[in-house]
Amino acid sequence: MPLSLSRLLMLALLLSLACPFPGQTADRLAEQDFAALKNIFREVVLKDLPWPKEDVQIADFSIRPLAMTLPKGGFDYRITQRPSDSRPGKKNVSAIILQDGQEQGQVKMSGELRLFGPAVSTIKRLNRNELISSADLTVKRRDISMLDPGLVKDPEQAAGQKLKLSLPAGAVLYAQALEAPPLVNRGERVTIMAKSQAIQITAPGEARNSGAKGEMIRVKNLTSRREIQARVLSAGVVETEF
Repeated sequence: MPLSLSRLLMLALLLSLACPFPGQTADRLAEQDFAALKNIFREVVLKDLPWPKEDVQIADFSIRPLAMTLPKGGFDYRITQRPSDSRPGKKNVSAIILQDGQEQGQVKMSGELRLFGPAVSTIKRLNRNELISSADLTVKRRDISMLDPGLVKDPEQAAGQKLKLSLPAGAVLYAQALEAPPLVNRGERVTIMAKSQAIQITAPGEARNSGAKGEMIRVKNLTSRREIQARVLSAGVVETEF
């Protein structure tokens, strides 16, 4: 029975992948040739990456065709396909192998780009609205390729912050789960610092709402009985201008 056109095309494709470079025998790729191509792949993939090269690893590297040898006496190459982005994940690179300016064949390479770096995680369960201390956290270098943006990499970024949600032991910590704790609470007595370019005065006040450092809150001046807007400076201290 004659082969259909689609089957003939498929057979031709398989034969082209299995064929060695012109003038070469169909031996399995030698170890030194494999290493040379992996170096080419790494150079192409790591070019212009936004991370330190030591934080990047290439895993699951493979080459097609497998039954091939590189030209003896040295070779050059021309890249015909390179990755379109620098995100972690699978990358494909294609190159034409050249010797003395003549094309010797094409090789297709692929590998997994993995990013490694520090990641902070919880040592024990932490509850919503709980203040975090350094003793609650641990940091370890790991594969962070698939972790979301906002990853906390330094325990000092989280120490003293308040949790927006409960986290189990071993949970990776993200900046989105943190917020600054209030330094002034509603109904609390505060010191109002009022200043101009020339003078600075203080007055007793009462916070009408809570606020973290740098936030604007409503404060009642207990001397004038007026309500004003003031910025939280530190625990129990707010600032306004006059």
